[in-house]
Amino acid sequence: MRSARIIPSLVVAFWCCQSLWAAPLELLPEELVVSDSRNYQMSRNPNHSMTVARDGTVHLVFWDDAYLDTSPAHPSTVWYCRRDPSGRWRSPEIVDDSYTSGTIRVGGRHPSIVLRSNGEIRVFWHDYRNCSAAKKWINNTEIYMDTRPSGGLFSPNDVRLTSTTATHDGDNGYAPRAILSPTGEILAAWHDYHFNRNAADIFLARSDTQGRFNPTLPIDSFRLTNVSQRAGGDSYTLPDLALDASNTVHLVWTRDNLAGYGVYYARLKSGSSLSAPVVLSSTGGDFLDAPHITASPRGDIFVLWTEYGTANGDSDIVVARLRRGASLFDPPFTVTGNLSNQFHGDLKVDALGLLHVVWADERNGRDEIFYGAFDPESKVLLSEMKISQGDGDAVRPAIALDQRSSAYVAWMDDRNGQGSIYFRAIMQPTQARVTWTLYR
Repeated sequence: MRSARIIPSLVVAFWCCQSLWAAPLELLPEELVVSDSRNYQMSRNPNHSMTVARDGTVHLVFWDDAYLDTSPAHPSTVWYCRRDPSGRWRSPEIVDDSYTSGTIRVGGRHPSIVLRSNGEIRVFWHDYRNCSAAKKWINNTEIYMDTRPSGGLFSPNDVRLTSTTATHDGDNGYAPRAILSPTGEILAAWHDYHFNRNAADIFLARSDTQGRFNPTLPIDSFRLTNVSQRAGGDSYTLPDLALDASNTVHLVWTRDNLAGYGVYYARLKSGSSLSAPVVLSSTGGDFLDAPHITASPRGDIFVLWTEYGTANGDSDIVVARLRRGASLFDPPFTVTGNLSNQFHGDLKVDALGLLHVVWADERNGRDEIFYGAFDPESKVLLSEMKISQGDGDAVRPAIALDQRSSAYVAWMDDRNGQGSIYFRAIMQPTQARVTWTLYR
């Protein structure tokens, strides 16, 4: 009799799991966030560029780049924009107050965003206001942060997180990525050339539980790696970070634009030093396409990168999994088997352990944004769809999930003749999700 009762329950559970993906996802229409002559850009590593509040509000940061370099003649700007639960995008807001000598604007770039539990927004970026004209505005970029209270506006007084005065003219910190811990601490990682003009290291700042940073701490208190202690003197750049349930920080990064490929991983346990970096790939990731990392609700760590050392000679999106409690990663797997080039990937993991992945894809002759839902247990791509629709190139997507594991994707797109930011929502079938939760 016990067997007769178990078998039907197994059948029901299997049917519910299948129904989750048998029911069609609802792909909402494309939405234009912003487009004008400013040439808007997503961050070099767009992970942590977008987050979704419990009420469904989408918070997004990006920047503009009318020129290759930043200077008072053509300053860059860090922008914030939000989408109401009704689907309405509000007007973009300038985040940075990047001025030197009172009224001369210089600019900031490559922001990331954190949403605190009280609805407060924190934005982090690197800023050029402390550079000099004599050094072409590229000799002292620093890491800055600003706060937007829930229902309020960004402060006119940005917080300077680094304040460095190296003797060389390459004292520059770049591209901070920030995350929020369950206890309210904010962790921000970036790469910095302060100690060596020709080789960057990885740095990490941690706030208190109220989100307050100590701006008086010296730069060496943030330093995680040391170029003088590694063979070859490789420059470490563009870190990304994730936090697991034990409060261990997991980091990935790549090399600089002169050193070629490389995906590095290390972890930082509370109260200890950084573990010895591990090379996850010597033929993947680079300065224009850095690796991404995320933690699953179940405690696993997933690292995504673009792999160039493939048998077919194309580039693929691959993912490596570090299971909860494990010391070694599982062998990496490829997300899609299409033989065209895939690059610029991002991912998030839902409560069921499924990966939601976005990437740029050349299969149709131009760069387009694709979305896929991937089961890391079976290594099966459960769903795949093209989500960008324009006739230009679409690159650097960022993905965020809401409480129901519906996916929200933002990317940069040149269909209008300059860089624009587009957005699309991929909604879960509500009934299928409820049925799975009831019987799993």
